[in-house]
Amino acid sequence: MGFMKKIKMVVLILAVILIFTGCSTASKNSSDNGSSPSGESAEADTSKTEDTTGGKKAVNLTIWLAGSGDAIYDTAYRTVLDAYCKENPNVTYELTFIPWTDYFTKLNTGLIGGAGPDIFMLGYGQMGSIQDLGYCLNLDQYIPEDWDGYDDFYENVLKSGYKDGSLYGLFAPSTRVWEYRKDIAEANGVTEEELYIKTPDDFYNLVRKMTVYDDSGKVKTYGLELDPDGEQDFFALTSMYDEELALWNDDLTAAFNKEASAKALDGMKALIEEGVVCFRDPSATIFGVAAGTAAMDLTAETNYAVSEAAYPGNIGIVKNDMNTLLIGNYLAVNAASRNPDTAAEVFLHLYSKESQQVLAEKAALYSGRKSLDDAYLELNPEFENVIYAYQKSYPYSFTMNKLYSTVIVDFRTGMELIIKGADSVSTLEDMEAQWNSVIATADK
Repeated sequence: MGFMKKIKMVVLILAVILIFTGCSTASKNSSDNGSSPSGESAEADTSKTEDTTGGKKAVNLTIWLAGSGDAIYDTAYRTVLDAYCKENPNVTYELTFIPWTDYFTKLNTGLIGGAGPDIFMLGYGQMGSIQDLGYCLNLDQYIPEDWDGYDDFYENVLKSGYKDGSLYGLFAPSTRVWEYRKDIAEANGVTEEELYIKTPDDFYNLVRKMTVYDDSGKVKTYGLELDPDGEQDFFALTSMYDEELALWNDDLTAAFNKEASAKALDGMKALIEEGVVCFRDPSATIFGVAAGTAAMDLTAETNYAVSEAAYPGNIGIVKNDMNTLLIGNYLAVNAASRNPDTAAEVFLHLYSKESQQVLAEKAALYSGRKSLDDAYLELNPEFENVIYAYQKSYPYSFTMNKLYSTVIVDFRTGMELIIKGADSVSTLEDMEAQWNSVIATADK
């Protein structure tokens, strides 16, 4: 049975099961003002007797995740949370998915007003500012010294949740891989060796060879799609030249203005001038490979299913010996939670080996746990190169940046200017100066 068919069947079976089961006898549908489905969720019942709670105080936790609440993710998370509630009958939960467009406004309002959730998701760019404001619980005192995650999670994944030596969150990690159309590769005579890139030139040549032309010599399918102002593309491309790349230093000043950065950008500009690269339409909902406009793109491994649905059996992942980007969403515990002990315990349960395996099986989410790599690979043989990429993936910096959302605006503007033809060296200098000006002003 194919991967996607297996996922769909599991979701259907579980949906039937969920109709008849739950964490407690009382449950409700919790919606975000009707803007996103949240499915079943358990509601605290203070009338429970000692027999049902084991003599423990009834605790109801609220959990907010960003996203549309697609059935596959909703089911996966509820399966994990229901397992905890089965072992801890005094605990119930309300799980709410909120669209990204509304998420941070509502989260900020909730946190500031003291009505925020017990456990919440944060995008990479928001973790630094929310932690700096004191809303993320320091998890050090809640994590056992013998926690298996210390050794099992890849260092890059685990280290990304630390600030000043203390753990404040954990990644729901995502790497950035170069996906490609297998049918185009075969038609264009691309070899397996060429699909294993070891140098920047290997990558550039692959983009050229993956480009499809019509009989008149006009490009029919571009070799690569780029995000014209994207820091993700910048980081992945520059990491091919500089294994120690970071966007900022420990003091948050700019670290990206390097010779390697100019080389990477000039290499891309050369491909653009050749006409083998197209640019992502920010208003589009489907990009690059999935949209059929390009034979390759830089994407999160979680987008594999979207491209595979568009071109069944024809989506592959390029094996990449060079570094790439590690990014993702964080989960954190609210420092103002009324039940921090239980919230921290549920948080660790979400990141346990057993729970992460469920999330992989039901939603194809990569865990970051080394011991689960083989099980993740069993989901799809194409994930071999995803696992390989994770071992060479690094975040923008291991220092949380409370000003990320501010400094990245001018960075993106500079990137767009370079892609349109501005001199790489001088524009990078301007970007660095602007970045450092923001940091200096904020520190006053």
